[in-house]
Amino acid sequence: MDGIQAVLLLSVSVVAFGAGLGVAWWISSVNSRSVLSKAREEASSIVNLAKKESEALKLEVVNNARATLDRERTELNSKRAALEREQETIEQNKRRLKQKNDRQRAKFNNRNRRLTKKQQALVEATQTIELLHAQSRKANQRAEKLRSEADRLSKKASSHLADVNSQRQQLDSKQSHLDSLIRDRVQKLEIIADLTRDEARRHLREELLDKAQEDIALELLELKDKAAAEAKQEAHKIILTTMQRVASDEAESHSVSVVSITSDDIKGRVIGREGRNIHAFEAATGVDLLVDDTPGAIVISSFDPYRREIARMALEKLIRDGRIHPGSIERFVEKAQKTIEEEIRSVGERTLIDLKLRGMHRELVAIVGKMKYRTSYGQNLLNHSIQVARLCSIMASEMGLDPHMARRAGLLHDIGKVLQESDDRSHAIVGMEYCKRYQERLPIYNAVGSHHNEIEMNSLYAPIVQVCDAISGARPGARHIRRDEYIERLQDMEAIAMSFDGVTMAYAIQGGRELRVIVQYSKVSDEGIHEIAVKISSRIQNELTYPGQVNVTVIREIRKTSIAR
Repeated sequence: MDGIQAVLLLSVSVVAFGAGLGVAWWISSVNSRSVLSKAREEASSIVNLAKKESEALKLEVVNNARATLDRERTELNSKRAALEREQETIEQNKRRLKQKNDRQRAKFNNRNRRLTKKQQALVEATQTIELLHAQSRKANQRAEKLRSEADRLSKKASSHLADVNSQRQQLDSKQSHLDSLIRDRVQKLEIIADLTRDEARRHLREELLDKAQEDIALELLELKDKAAAEAKQEAHKIILTTMQRVASDEAESHSVSVVSITSDDIKGRVIGREGRNIHAFEAATGVDLLVDDTPGAIVISSFDPYRREIARMALEKLIRDGRIHPGSIERFVEKAQKTIEEEIRSVGERTLIDLKLRGMHRELVAIVGKMKYRTSYGQNLLNHSIQVARLCSIMASEMGLDPHMARRAGLLHDIGKVLQESDDRSHAIVGMEYCKRYQERLPIYNAVGSHHNEIEMNSLYAPIVQVCDAISGARPGARHIRRDEYIERLQDMEAIAMSFDGVTMAYAIQGGRELRVIVQYSKVSDEGIHEIAVKISSRIQNELTYPGQVNVTVIREIRKTSIAR
């Protein structure tokens, strides 16, 4: 309706405009030029007025149309929102219905499965019942046969029992006759031997006991000798087999490392002005740097292989870089430490992979890697531990035990030497505590803690680790011992032997692996030789530290002299 009004108003304005033009033309044709101009002015004002009215009408029509459109758009938006809400409600209802149907279908499927299982169980029960019925029928038939057989045997036993009773009566009469004869003979023997029956029985019993004890002692001695021989033979077999299947690595004993240089001018740069570079290097690494007249070499001295390796790596990089001053020394030493730590982790992981060991705590893996830079009596600790692990694995396999657990205990048995910060506790106890801390199993940490007999051994893996540790350390060339320590050990052995009464001479031979002891025949008997040998070996075992074992041989010699005149 508003649109029609706008069209009518526009039409009226157009008609008015045309009428104005007609009036103006008519006035111009009737009146003069002045009237014509006046008419033109009036016509122009009428036209302007019509334009303004048309513009106002147009604006009003547009505003009305826009408001109408806004109202309709608002109504449409509200209707659309209502439709969307209804659609969402419908979708939710659909989802709920679908979920409900799914639950019903799942319940139905579960019920079908249960019914199927019950049907199967019912079929199986039916078959079982039929089988039991068949077995019951067979059992009844067998019971009938057994009942008839029992009746037959009962009749036979009754007749046999009657025969036995008659024979028993005959035997009783004979027994009474024999008893009377025995009593007569016993009385005659007592009169002849001048002994009563109890005295004769006691005398015979004592003789039999003495004879039995003598026989038992001889039998036990034979069994003991046989068992000892067999056990020794079997132990030798296992140990020799184990040693033959593992290659022997000789120990490396180093306390110095040599860094090669291209010219002797580098020595002066390493020393620095007033020795500040060499002092900074020694303070940062904890080693001694020996810069002497040796051509083409700088010597790094330290008993700690870990520090010595860091110093060697840092010095080589410093020489290649050329800028040697305290600041660069600290920087290159830190880089070398990080590189060595990464290598330690890599060495530990590679060792576990080589030995096929898994599931070890990462801290223990790092400790295993650090063993590469530790030595024991000049023997590289990592090589020694790997060798002990392989020896333990082979020996455990020969004895029917778990080779994996034995290999793990052998690898970890000396980790306390890496962790030991003071001499208050032994490395075995320190290593056992770390193994317990990182959840190693009881046989493993017990073997670690007891391989030097400091705690009680609770499993067979502990003596295996102890034996394999001795095998690895006792091989020729395995460990480096200083000359004064070696001589002192031999002297201690001979002194222990000479401390016993009756010993005249004692000699440690074969590198300290055998002790020959000579005793006076007048002071020590043949039976006392064994006692002295046992006492000497016990004191050596308790008081001295040595690789392998020491054989103690006691010699008693009888000499007789005669003079021919």
